[in-house]
Amino acid sequence: MRIQEQIRTISVINSIIGQKASSLFHATKRMGCYGVAGALWPGMVFAAIPEQVAEKPAHEAPVLPKGAEKVGNFYFVNGNRHYYDAAHAPTQPTVPRFVPSTNGVGGAVAPNGKGAHSTATQPYLFSLHYKPIEDAGKFLASQGVYFTGFNVGQYNGYAGGGYKKGSAYTNWALFGVNLDMNRIAGVKGAQMHIILNDVAGQGRSWDYSASDWSWLSTWGSHDGVMVREMTWDQELFNKHLYILAGRANPKGGEFEGSELYCMFATFLCSSPTTLTIDGSSPSFTSATWAARILVKPTASTYIKGGVYEVEPWLKQSNHNGWPGEDWGFGKSTGAFIPVEAGYHTDFTTDKYPRSYALGFTYDTSPYDDPLYNTQHQIYATSGGTPLEKRGRSTIYLQAQQMIWKPDANGTRGLIAFGAANFLTSGDGTAKDGFVGGLFDWGPFSSRPSDYAGVVVQSFLWNHKVTRSMNASLQSQGYNSKWPDSETMLEALYGFNLAPGVSLSPYFEYIWNPDQLAAAAPRPHITHAIQAGLTFTFELNPGLNIADLHRIRK
Repeated sequence: MRIQEQIRTISVINSIIGQKASSLFHATKRMGCYGVAGALWPGMVFAAIPEQVAEKPAHEAPVLPKGAEKVGNFYFVNGNRHYYDAAHAPTQPTVPRFVPSTNGVGGAVAPNGKGAHSTATQPYLFSLHYKPIEDAGKFLASQGVYFTGFNVGQYNGYAGGGYKKGSAYTNWALFGVNLDMNRIAGVKGAQMHIILNDVAGQGRSWDYSASDWSWLSTWGSHDGVMVREMTWDQELFNKHLYILAGRANPKGGEFEGSELYCMFATFLCSSPTTLTIDGSSPSFTSATWAARILVKPTASTYIKGGVYEVEPWLKQSNHNGWPGEDWGFGKSTGAFIPVEAGYHTDFTTDKYPRSYALGFTYDTSPYDDPLYNTQHQIYATSGGTPLEKRGRSTIYLQAQQMIWKPDANGTRGLIAFGAANFLTSGDGTAKDGFVGGLFDWGPFSSRPSDYAGVVVQSFLWNHKVTRSMNASLQSQGYNSKWPDSETMLEALYGFNLAPGVSLSPYFEYIWNPDQLAAAAPRPHITHAIQAGLTFTFELNPGLNIADLHRIRK
């Protein structure tokens, strides 16, 4: 069949599929994702224009899926282009590029012929890939300009336990540009990252679940448009030294981060929660003045450290993080200083990729003593002014590894991951925190880009926090004891509907909701149950436009 006839045939198929796409749109609208669905609707058809594929060396050429046909430089699989999966390389550390990368790692790693490269064809419902958009992305990339972004909408229903039943919706939209300054200005090894994001909704859920530290993962310090990053990123000494400086954030892939964390809907994105509980680092949706140095003795090993301004003013309502008072140092109260060393591989070098890290943090900023006021009386019962303290430190361990695969040369498989955080000085809220989980990429051979996961996170509270909460209960006339730990479990399944588009239902159970946000904690709050949906659209894989790889470990 001539290529023109194939295209005409696909056009007829598109007109039929349009009715199914319309049904999908209305179903999505009913789930609350109005803005995202409205934006995606014009493109909900199968990709009909075949992609032109550049010739590659034999060791980099993707293996043609069954039924593939090549006509000139155009590829077809049963009349439809299905080359997104095979042509795009995975990213670090242990999951393919198609995992939503809301922590901003971004950028494909070029295959080198040593690791696992095969990615089976996913039965996508639709595609938003159009050749004019792809060509525009290629042209901008040739000029050193790479757009990036995503939109994550989350609905959460509180079904039992906690304080009350109800529901909440949160939307997190991000858009930015990564600039290759070598192409733009001839500065070798330099990049600029400029990223804004907007958070809207009710991500903090303690009014329902009674847990201060279980929330929709898209929630930031407050609603509004914020600068998430504005940095200069400089590579030196033949990829052995990287210096990042500007407005930045220690979380979201920088320290104690993993691409797996943001796959889950609650309590984990973008790092183990204890890193946030026991420090004053900025919310992962905002940024403060920062500098980070990354040293790479080898491609798989690294040592890095950073200094991040602590600026509580960022958390105030209606403060949007635009240049103004917050861009000086008048609102600064200290510094958050993390250091990490680690080893990692990815699918380009390791068939069973792994990542191990050891880290340390020190926070110089002031904080309130969990128990005492300035008169060394129990604040929960005596009131007054909380005793101000300064200085907290922690250490953490982190590990993840793909432990099983149905095909040694594939990227489907089961990943085990975990983290442990320990308070080593000061009076942080959590004495210790632990994370453990399993993540299955491609649980079914018929749907190799779907995913499933389960994760558990536990906190062991500082004894001062326990004493304070018990005193608060006793002051209300209760004899109940506040639990000295809290545990949360989440399970999910992700349907990869299209390149860059996924829908993930999830379930969460909380043992001993902490009630730390409550002015008057209630006794006998033993559990909470919540469930919901996450709808994710990623700009780069969704529209098949190039993104710029950045090194963070």
